[in-house]
Amino acid sequence: MKIKLKTQSLDDWELNLFESYSTLPIIIDRTMIFGAYNVDFEMTDNIWHQLPEEYKRKIYKYNWKKMIKSMLITVTDITAYSFGFGYNIKLKDSITMEEISKNFDENKKINFLTPGCDFPKSSMSVYFQYLGEVYAEVDLDELVAISDEENSYQHSIIPQIMAASNYRKRRENKTGKLEQIYNEQLIVKSLVNKNINELSKEEIQKVLENFLLIDNLKYLVKIIKKSKEFEIVISDKLKDEIEHWLRDIQIKIKTEEEEKMYQEIKEILKEQL
Repeated sequence: MKIKLKTQSLDDWELNLFESYSTLPIIIDRTMIFGAYNVDFEMTDNIWHQLPEEYKRKIYKYNWKKMIKSMLITVTDITAYSFGFGYNIKLKDSITMEEISKNFDENKKINFLTPGCDFPKSSMSVYFQYLGEVYAEVDLDELVAISDEENSYQHSIIPQIMAASNYRKRRENKTGKLEQIYNEQLIVKSLVNKNINELSKEEIQKVLENFLLIDNLKYLVKIIKKSKEFEIVISDKLKDEIEHWLRDIQIKIKTEEEEKMYQEIKEILKEQL
């Protein structure tokens, strides 16, 4: 079962990315998306209250340190970013990609991550500032619970030798999965850049299911209207995610036009009850 978890931030230790690996981040309309795996996180009250009851029962008996094998991280309202890639066989010189938007806030902190990049394979540094939210899409069935006994076993000599011998195989398997996620996000980006009236029913459905990549109220209204024209039924799960996103952006609404679009989306969702 997949679920989008809203985290408090990237520096409250709910997500620990310092020893993780990730794909190359992509930026779509000031939203940053990247895949990451072997991510440690703390089971805070914030995370716990977002879990379905059936999964709370499954993991309640374990301790509060968890590891997610793979996840998709979305950071909204990016105001500045700089990605740097180091030297390796394929990249003969270091590469830097950066941009600063007009909404950049000099008084707000700059976030810094140094995950290993497996796609493309390279060392990587990521600097960015964001004014929005951080979401982690995870498969709860892949949530790894680490008990005290497991911690003790993992720090013994034999498991370290086994981990070293199996490391390459695990990384290759995860890289293939993350590369697939990365390619799917590129497909959504290409659809968003097309004329909305040229999109098919299946393409509208795909964009709607990945609405967090849009992070644009006006475009989301158009997509939801198009889904209504195509008589696309919005699932309860997707409806809940959109309503959750609407609650998050409500405090950012500043104009009458934005308020009108906000109410319009809510009315369309009500019609599908």
